[in-house]
Amino acid sequence: MAKENKEYPTQPSFIGKKVYLRAETVEDAKRHLDWFNKSEPHSMTVHPLPFTSESDIVDRFKKMEKSAYKQAFAIILSEDDSHIGKVSFFNYNDVNRSAELGILVDQHFRNNEFGKEALQLLISFLFDFRNLNKVYAETAEFNTPTIHLLDSLGFQKDGTLRQHHYFNGEYYSKHVYSLIRFEKDW
Repeated sequence: MAKENKEYPTQPSFIGKKVYLRAETVEDAKRHLDWFNKSEPHSMTVHPLPFTSESDIVDRFKKMEKSAYKQAFAIILSEDDSHIGKVSFFNYNDVNRSAELGILVDQHFRNNEFGKEALQLLISFLFDFRNLNKVYAETAEFNTPTIHLLDSLGFQKDGTLRQHHYFNGEYYSKHVYSLIRFEKDW
């Protein structure tokens, strides 16, 4: 349970046992760029990536339209308010009641279940407060940590896009995973 008597800069539904989520700030976005670049960015997306500077990120953040249909949240450690990652939802679909999820955790804080708890908070919010029926995520076949994370949350593999991810001179498949609202059992 979250610490008693602590003031959190967020909604109660975004407070977990070890982490809490708050809206992303421009300073967070700059750190996310650093973490992204240190994580071999081309391993994380099938889309071409332009080289981006910190000032590009600041400009993009300031111009970004605030929307209920896509949002990024900083993952914050409850014990000391350290910023350790980012979770987001995007590709929000009112008709299908679905959204795609993304996650990025500072490499020094991976494998500690912080990312898992952050995704649980975001998914619960999307199911319980936004009334979504499904959340989904896509990842390359070689990204076994993300595959294990999605499996641990009860996601099912929906399909494979064969040879869809070109990385380091080779083609890899991309997997699509989803969690339907009734499947959530945590």
